[in-house]
Amino acid sequence: MLIKNKKVKSKIFHFDFFQKNCRGEMTTQQIVIFIILIASFAVLLFFLFRLNLGSETEKEICHNSVIVRGSSVVSTEAVPLDCKRSYVCITEDGSCESMTKPIEKKVKTKEDIYEVLAKEMVDCWWMFGEGKVNYVGEDLIPGMYCSICSQIAFDNSVKEILEEGELDKEEFYNYLYLKNMTGSDETYLDYLGLEEYYNNFEEEFGIIDLDKQYYVLTGMNSDVSTWGYVAVGGLIVGGIAFAPFTFGGSAGFVAGTLLAVGGGTVGYFVAPVVQGEVGNRMISPSLIEVNSEEFEGLGCKKIVTIS
Repeated sequence: MLIKNKKVKSKIFHFDFFQKNCRGEMTTQQIVIFIILIASFAVLLFFLFRLNLGSETEKEICHNSVIVRGSSVVSTEAVPLDCKRSYVCITEDGSCESMTKPIEKKVKTKEDIYEVLAKEMVDCWWMFGEGKVNYVGEDLIPGMYCSICSQIAFDNSVKEILEEGELDKEEFYNYLYLKNMTGSDETYLDYLGLEEYYNNFEEEFGIIDLDKQYYVLTGMNSDVSTWGYVAVGGLIVGGIAFAPFTFGGSAGFVAGTLLAVGGGTVGYFVAPVVQGEVGNRMISPSLIEVNSEEFEGLGCKKIVTIS
């Protein structure tokens, strides 16, 4: 009996030793798998950045910060916006002479150019809440808070596509009026709340000069706080005047026309003005020449995007 007990103990000893060795081998396998997962994730990140999806992430970050700021119960100043301006080069051959490391958008036709511009405007509208979010709060003296979503340049290869070296803004807005967004029955202009506005506009639209750079921007006028007052009449902001008519839009907007003022007379089209669902007057996403008289005339109280 004594010998049998020793044999049993010996078997138990070998079994425990075997279990410990197995546990050690499994731990080693887990470490190897963990290292492989980390390496795979690093490779995946590398290819994501090579595909230039980082800009999309920044747009989502901006949109989320706008929503959080607009729905916050504390002061809007306590909830910072996290929105960056993107730099976009529209190109046929990828040369992009006028920008350093921009986001390249390849085009072959005039319609391709219009599509790039349209998508930038749509992204801008979405990033800043589509007129449904008050992300600027209240001021003692109200002012326009402008958001430069992107800055766009046209390289020399694009100028070869268009011999005239310019784009007709009215033709571009006609494209927005007729063209459906990808995967949607809604046109670009309808999404921006401007279809009826376009049908009623009878002034000159002007041109897009391919030798110049343009902002895609939007803006929101702040509310008047309880202790505030309207210091400037409702039809004039900076050096810009609103058109003398308004009408009800199909999306619940009241739209007017933002026109450049020169020599005391109303001039050409600059940007559409709408009243968002939250009640604030807004500049619908628009193409405005960089550092131009029209841009200065908007009277932006503050630029809320980071350059």
